[in-house]
Amino acid sequence: MRSALLVMISLSIFGSRFSLAQPSDSLPYAETILQDQPVAYWRLEDHLFEVHPKSLGHGIIKPGVASRLFDEDNLNDASATSKGFVRADQLGPRPPKFLNFEADNQAAAFESPAVIKIADPGEKSPLDFGLGDSITLEAWVLVKKLGDGQQMYVVGKGRTKNAGVAEDNQNYALRLAGNKGDACVTFLFRSEDNRKGNQNDFHRWTSKAGFDIESGWHHVATSYRFGKPESIRGYIDGQPLEGEWDYGGATTEAPVVDDDEVWIGSASAINAGNSFHGSIDEVAIYRSALPAERIAARWRVLQPKPYVTTIEPPKDGVLVEVLEGIPDKMNWDFIAPEPTDRYVESGFALVEIAHKYSPLGVRADRSNPFVVRVTGDLKLPAGDCRLLTRSRSASRLFVDGRLVVANPFPKFRGDGHEDVWGLDRVPAPGHRALRPGDQDAIATFKSDGGRHRLTWEVFLGGKSMRPELGETLVALAEPDRDTFVVLHPTKPFPLTDDAWMDYDARLRGELATLNQQRRREASREWTAFWNKRHEYASKVAESLRDSNSSHGMTGLQSADDWSFLRRVALDTVGTIPTAEHIKFFFAQPEATRRAAIIDKLLAEPGYADHWVSYWQDVLAENPNILNPTLNNTGPFRWWIHESFLDNKPFDQFATELILMEGSIRYGGPGGFSVASQNDVPMAAKAHIVGQAFLGLEMKCARCHDAPYHDFLQRDLFSLAALLKREPEKVPKTSSLNLDAFAVRGREPLVKVTLKPGESVTPVWPFGELVAAVPDELLSNPKDSRERLAAFITSPTNRRFAQVIVNRIWARLFGKGIVDPVDDWEKVKPSNPELLESLEREFVSHGYDVKQLMRVILNSRAYQAKEVQLLRDSNSGHRVTGPHSRRLTAEQLIDSLFVAADKPFNVEEINIDVDGARRQDVSISLGHARRAWQFTSMSNERDRPSLSLPAAQTIVDLLESFGWRASRPDPITIRSNETTVLQPAMIANGVVAKRVSQLSDDSAFTELALAAQTPEDFIDSVTQRLLTRPATAAEQKIFGDLLRDGFASRIVPGEHPIRRSQPPRQTGVSWSNHLKPEANFRKQQLAEEIAFGDPTTSRLNADWRERAEDMIWSLINSPEFLIVP
Repeated sequence: MRSALLVMISLSIFGSRFSLAQPSDSLPYAETILQDQPVAYWRLEDHLFEVHPKSLGHGIIKPGVASRLFDEDNLNDASATSKGFVRADQLGPRPPKFLNFEADNQAAAFESPAVIKIADPGEKSPLDFGLGDSITLEAWVLVKKLGDGQQMYVVGKGRTKNAGVAEDNQNYALRLAGNKGDACVTFLFRSEDNRKGNQNDFHRWTSKAGFDIESGWHHVATSYRFGKPESIRGYIDGQPLEGEWDYGGATTEAPVVDDDEVWIGSASAINAGNSFHGSIDEVAIYRSALPAERIAARWRVLQPKPYVTTIEPPKDGVLVEVLEGIPDKMNWDFIAPEPTDRYVESGFALVEIAHKYSPLGVRADRSNPFVVRVTGDLKLPAGDCRLLTRSRSASRLFVDGRLVVANPFPKFRGDGHEDVWGLDRVPAPGHRALRPGDQDAIATFKSDGGRHRLTWEVFLGGKSMRPELGETLVALAEPDRDTFVVLHPTKPFPLTDDAWMDYDARLRGELATLNQQRRREASREWTAFWNKRHEYASKVAESLRDSNSSHGMTGLQSADDWSFLRRVALDTVGTIPTAEHIKFFFAQPEATRRAAIIDKLLAEPGYADHWVSYWQDVLAENPNILNPTLNNTGPFRWWIHESFLDNKPFDQFATELILMEGSIRYGGPGGFSVASQNDVPMAAKAHIVGQAFLGLEMKCARCHDAPYHDFLQRDLFSLAALLKREPEKVPKTSSLNLDAFAVRGREPLVKVTLKPGESVTPVWPFGELVAAVPDELLSNPKDSRERLAAFITSPTNRRFAQVIVNRIWARLFGKGIVDPVDDWEKVKPSNPELLESLEREFVSHGYDVKQLMRVILNSRAYQAKEVQLLRDSNSGHRVTGPHSRRLTAEQLIDSLFVAADKPFNVEEINIDVDGARRQDVSISLGHARRAWQFTSMSNERDRPSLSLPAAQTIVDLLESFGWRASRPDPITIRSNETTVLQPAMIANGVVAKRVSQLSDDSAFTELALAAQTPEDFIDSVTQRLLTRPATAAEQKIFGDLLRDGFASRIVPGEHPIRRSQPPRQTGVSWSNHLKPEANFRKQQLAEEIAFGDPTTSRLNADWRERAEDMIWSLINSPEFLIVP
């Protein structure tokens, strides 16, 4: 009665969204099975185990209704045993989808290798099948993992390798076979000859079709009459299947029969290779071949109807919907689910999908694959229009519900020997060429000249490939025209390089704004939680006294306005000030201009860019675009950037890092959890977290007790266990063998108090910093990671706030109040009162980094002339004024391109540009616009075909100034040594050449064209590069250089302005990098890049070259490299 009621409720609730797969049958599922008189039936419900469900090893399944064996006379209970990790308390098939099942139906989960064993009652039992006997085997299965070619047991008799029976005594077996992402049904038995070593005695039938792995519950069944190979039948979800005897061939021979056990979920001594990975339910065996209609009766399912977009798209844009949870199969053969995401975009061209954010407001992964559906209403010109669609993977365009044009699913290519991509695939001359890995198709549509509903579906990812778009668009050519324009409700644009680049830049800007809004919406509850925590913190922190004072410092000499402006721009946005910054600054009243520029700079996106590189070093962010090696992480750089872009409270920032949730490969803090090829990754993360946030240097404690610090190896592994959420074992590779010292006859300096294999429990080891944290500081008190984060960031843990305050101070002044900033073991603050005052400011304002910086930047100490040793008149402690510092590598690169107002114009940071490799071995870091977005070029093979010549020119300059392409371990202070390579790279490298060249996209070119006198040009260039007016000496030197020919420097006439472009496409990717043509093309490109940017034709060549010499000399002056 309960099942019938559930059916009625399900139909009434889901009637508009679901359809019934089979005619109605109100019998509960178990009664349906019993009608067909099975000889054995295992429901695999909960409470079957006498041992704890999570225990490993041997368990006993209690007899009862969940496990019955039938003989001809009576119902006799059958006991069974389990071995391995089997849990019978998992969710089985349930309504509303699976109609005949109970609402609380359960199933058994198998974590390979594991098995349930059922003893054979004895000779000629109902479980023994011989020649002439008919058999049906059936079960419900939920497959989590199944490799290609793998044979995974559902249920079988024999082939257990038990003592006292023949080795390959397979009486019968229902199995699943992996085939390119599908699970096919197989039936296996062995001839009674059972000749040892003769594999031909096995006979296997395999279905040609299967179901998608990880696609939920499925019903599988086989039936057979031994001796009649033509009688074999196979079923999936009630549907009969075609198949073949693909191993041992068809036979009329009898099967091997003995008294061996029936096993569910494994065989062959519980061999992992053939053990089931997933869940099994409702296993039954029959001594008859059930007819097809009875098998079909098992599959009573409410199938959802395909989702149809009913929301009207905007008139001035398009509706974008994201459909997740589709089968991982390269076809359109699935029922479109309800969208998990929906937003509005401008047109039928996609450069990136809006990010998915978790409730923490961090990037989260979508399912792989997923489909993007774009819907819009457009007026199409009357007549035969040609419609073009481009995409990386499959796509299809419907007009008024009718399929018009489609791109097929790609065939993946990735062995290195494929053909190099062609470069001339264009729909018509002058159009943008097809990019490597993308595909296009053109079809004709006859329009009546009215408005039409366009529905465009794009398939992304699948088979562990990166869900990338490439250049995905729909374009139209009007009747009798060759020109294609990209479809857009309000602003269609031609399919040309320049128009596409403009659209790409504009759309990415719109997406950045949209993503920020989406982060805020997704994290509302998380933000409210942190607001409450900060109310608690403000009560803990004392009210700040005289927060904007110089703490008693007197007699300070203030830096001049020009020096201050250069310093504050470099310290906030990471570049020298732009012409717009200079104009704004000097337009303000003298008394308030410094505060005004501070507020302006802190509000700019460059503020976030500048912080990323610092925390990449401190947190050892270490992605690799090709084949991960030791201690590679995911690219959590994007989470760092978004955190500072949103001005996230720093205690929240630290907590999210420690929780390590969100995307691993696509920019979430989940990427921090990765430490490839590391035997104890959480120990590496514990070291990073302790050093970054608490100033605890525990590097030595990885392998032994620290000899120069007060840390035991147990301390580090306790933190690792908290991060791991379970005890952490000490591997042999993380232990020091002291026997070698004993052989040499001397006492070792270090001690080892943990033995290899010893398990360390998750316990907070630093009670002297904070003893406990109240549960109200936790959103999930049971999570040891969150508890660790709370111990670290608790307002009562003063060390955390002081360490972060000191890091900020050191970055702005060149030296910390505590030095070194990342190792507080044996050092004292140079000014404890100042440190405590800044700590209170930080905590009382909710750990707001930007607010703390505003306080420091507005102080007399920061605005003083550089390198003044000051003394606090109240405390007597020394305070050091700002130190002159050399630009960091990132500041140097970014400032050079800001000065010329040029983009980097480098290749995509990606070796696998056609997307042919799996996401676990190749990633893309996109197109860099700031220096922090670079990484190792991953070309240890030194093959030209694997190089990125334009990006390499910037990476070379970065590395010469202390930047690390690879960051396997954390650092705070980079090497600051001066080398002969540094001036050589600036003087002779491609980067300085490009910046100094007067190309059409250079700001210096515009200055040269607009200048009224040579002096105007000299002064404006000097201001852009050195942030000050030119001196009289400079005016004399450069005036003599440029005066001759100044009046005639502009070449008269119309001159086309050549827009800067990224390096031209070579068609080379990992998929073809072993081809000789690939090396040749990349070498050619490297030679072109070495020449720099094309110079403008609007200026006289002789005068232009002299102007370039002046710019080059200012770039190479020592002054350019200094933060004043």
